[in-house]
Amino acid sequence: MKKILALILALLTLSAALVGCAAANTTDAPKSPSPEESGSVSAGPSKTPEGEPSKPATKYDVNLAVLSGSTGLGASKLIADAKKGQTDNNYAIEIISDPTQVIAGLKQGKYDLAALPVNVAAKLYNMPDVDVQVVALNTLGVLYVLEKDGESIKSVADLKGKTIYTTGEGATPQYILEHVLKKNNLTVGTDVTVVYRATADEVVSDITNTSNAIAMLPEPKATVVTKQITTVRYALDMTEEWDKISDSKLTQGCVVALKSFATEKKAALDLFLAEYKASIEFINKADEAAGAAVVEAEIIGKAPIAMAAIPKSNLVYIDGDEMKSVLGGTLGVLFEANPASVGGKLPDDAFYYQK
Repeated sequence: MKKILALILALLTLSAALVGCAAANTTDAPKSPSPEESGSVSAGPSKTPEGEPSKPATKYDVNLAVLSGSTGLGASKLIADAKKGQTDNNYAIEIISDPTQVIAGLKQGKYDLAALPVNVAAKLYNMPDVDVQVVALNTLGVLYVLEKDGESIKSVADLKGKTIYTTGEGATPQYILEHVLKKNNLTVGTDVTVVYRATADEVVSDITNTSNAIAMLPEPKATVVTKQITTVRYALDMTEEWDKISDSKLTQGCVVALKSFATEKKAALDLFLAEYKASIEFINKADEAAGAAVVEAEIIGKAPIAMAAIPKSNLVYIDGDEMKSVLGGTLGVLFEANPASVGGKLPDDAFYYQK
């Protein structure tokens, strides 16, 4: 009997041990991760820590030229970011004061993109040795009539009998001024005297040394003058005067792309346009951050000047059909004034880039 009890006790002990081992194995075995835990389920584009879509996998090399002054002002944030490597494309950017250098660079293939006056873009399109498209407008009008030591100029009619110092002979400033004067029944040489200087600094000298001087200058130079010479004031906004006598908006600045770049590297171009639009929107805030970006980009030397000039620079981003409508209107006026100002003929539809 004792042997039987001992056998039963041994069997019960073994059974308990086996159950305990099974329980231990069930508890300690590593849990297979769920698809969500393992990251194997795709939730769309990857995200940055801030929750924004990740940057494009491919970064394209893009060579960009911008003119100093208002034409290059909107690109300031893009330029500043490119210096830090914080852009979607890899940009090599040159800031140039002479449009002829930009034209030469485009012809040589040195630049893929360039910010230029609109009439220069049209001239390029009509040249046989370079093929370009306009991809966006970046400024409307940037010209202002300034008056020193008085407030006698309150309308275009008040310019009768006056002398205006300015720059831009044979370029858009001349034709804009003459168009506005003509539509207000004033003729250059008869009713108004216009003295053209080679540089804006020469005009500033005229203002400084002439009592009751009247001048027409673009931004940001106009802001610089009004800050330096406290007796100089803004008398007329030439963009507003244009709007009064024209059916279309005035535009003076744009961005062109080599046709080969627009065709062969469309993805790079569209990335640029998105970054360029964002740059213009950032600069248009005209706050301290915008002023700092303009200084960092070396477009304007002092942030307070930049912040004062930005609202008067009429920075815009316009592309597509609206670009064609606005630019076509301005080029039409320039062509009527002097066909050579746009290269002898108006550009056809192939001039205008469509995304």
